[in-house]
Amino acid sequence: MVLMSDLGHSMSDMRVKLIMIFAVLCLLITPLSQAEPARLTIACAANFSATMNKLVELYVTQSQQKLDIRVSVGSSGALASQIHHGAPYDLFFSADTDFIDQLLKAGKGRERHTYAVGDIVLYSLQQPDGGLSDWLTKIPAATVAIANPQLAPYGRAAQSILEHQGLTPRKQVQGTSVLHAFQFVETGHAEYGFIARSLLQREVKGSWHAIPPDWYEPISQDAMLITNSSHARAFFDFIKSEQAQLLIRASGYR
Repeated sequence: MVLMSDLGHSMSDMRVKLIMIFAVLCLLITPLSQAEPARLTIACAANFSATMNKLVELYVTQSQQKLDIRVSVGSSGALASQIHHGAPYDLFFSADTDFIDQLLKAGKGRERHTYAVGDIVLYSLQQPDGGLSDWLTKIPAATVAIANPQLAPYGRAAQSILEHQGLTPRKQVQGTSVLHAFQFVETGHAEYGFIARSLLQREVKGSWHAIPPDWYEPISQDAMLITNSSHARAFFDFIKSEQAQLLIRASGYR
């Protein structure tokens, strides 16, 4: 009887040990199967937001990793200020090279790359007759939307165009970004707007005329690598690829 009891205890101990080993293995295996996606945070100028969404979709499709890519959209100036004050972004896609210059000098970034050159157009819901010169003659009697020149290069370009053409709108409304200026026109709060040509890639209600590129300084748009994580570096390099560049040019950029 004692031998049977000892055997029973031994088998019971064996079962307990096997259960414990199985539990430990489960704990070791579970994190691998339920690993959280790698997170990438991108600060993106408003004019480039629609194109960025396409690039992110293409990148995620091509990648074999679980990725959680989050894009914050705003004016280049506002985003640059956030980065200067320590906002935890991995990459910054600016529409203004000056902000990239300032951030690099302040030690807030690692390297830069020019990913696009933007163009500006005059946009209206009213669909007035005539060409660009005819539209411009109507500006002194109209409300015109532009991006804030202090925050967005498209706003500075618009201001430069108005000054060099000797035009003073009856009323000028300024958006915090070029996307905001576009929305002023779309919602009827402005009759004309100087906006990025790339914004016309979405469904729009109005018509537009291209502004000659020699009427304003080229709008070179630079990306800046902020952190040196492998995922940030991989996306930064992806933007330089031929496939990404073809998509960018097809979205209204040079």
